[in-house]
Amino acid sequence: MLVSPKVILRLGAVALVALAMFTAACGDDSNDPAGSGRLRVVATTVQIAALTREVGGDRIDLTGLIPAGADAHEFEPVASDLTAIEGAALILRHGIGIDDWLDDTLSASDARVVTVTDGIDLQRGALEDDAEPSDDDHGKGAFDPHVWHDPDNAKVMVRNIADALADADAPSADAYRAAADGYSATLDATKAQIQDIIGEIPPENRKLVTNHDAFGYFARAFGLQIVGAVIPGISTQAEPSARQTAALLDTIERERVKAIFAESSASPGLAEQLARDAGVTIVDDLYGDSLGEPGSSADTIDGMLLANARKIADALK
Repeated sequence: MLVSPKVILRLGAVALVALAMFTAACGDDSNDPAGSGRLRVVATTVQIAALTREVGGDRIDLTGLIPAGADAHEFEPVASDLTAIEGAALILRHGIGIDDWLDDTLSASDARVVTVTDGIDLQRGALEDDAEPSDDDHGKGAFDPHVWHDPDNAKVMVRNIADALADADAPSADAYRAAADGYSATLDATKAQIQDIIGEIPPENRKLVTNHDAFGYFARAFGLQIVGAVIPGISTQAEPSARQTAALLDTIERERVKAIFAESSASPGLAEQLARDAGVTIVDDLYGDSLGEPGSSADTIDGMLLANARKIADALK
């Protein structure tokens, strides 16, 4: 009897959950959530982990699942991730398609799950129309998940994280909310700095072609125009057709685009080839789906946003 690939994948996920639970049960005391006396928190993405670190500090025991430098669109959990989920008291997830893989793993945990993007004014991909997504879209045309590229959206995430931590750890509620207020002020200052940086770009040059459609919220927040993307979608898993690539070359020439921007977490090969064909600059180290490595100047949301703004401005002046 033939077994479908979907069944095989589901069986594999079940096996990983079982392995994670066995590992947690057989490990030493350092894996015991009660061992540290701190709230055990799992953040699904590197962006949520960075924001949670700002709010929770050393009051929490934080595990981030998707690491810096990884493509969130291609992430798959491993046994150690499922062990962390099984032992968590609180799971902070992104939603909007980025961490749908979590749905099949929640059976391993009794943790409270909070979607930290709740309350954000979502938009479609910058290159799509304004129609509402339908159940038949199968991801195409769905809401753009890259909300953290707008500091105001990041502030909503910070508030949701603080509320979730406060609910889970009431004695520290005031400390969490004070930290959230402090980092929200940092994001306000970051927004003002970016506005000044982008203001140095001549208005006629404020046009972006990116590797994939990841910067729509940034463009909306800071007065930039997305005129094209090498990969035609909000996921790096999409593939352009020859006709779409030819049309993008025409757009670059017609709009007098000065540069193509690719992300550090995605292969820039196609973007580099397109830049050569178009005779424009390639910037291949923007932070689209990820943050900088720990200890870098871009390992926080505010640092990442400023780094991107400077690179964009330098290429478009």
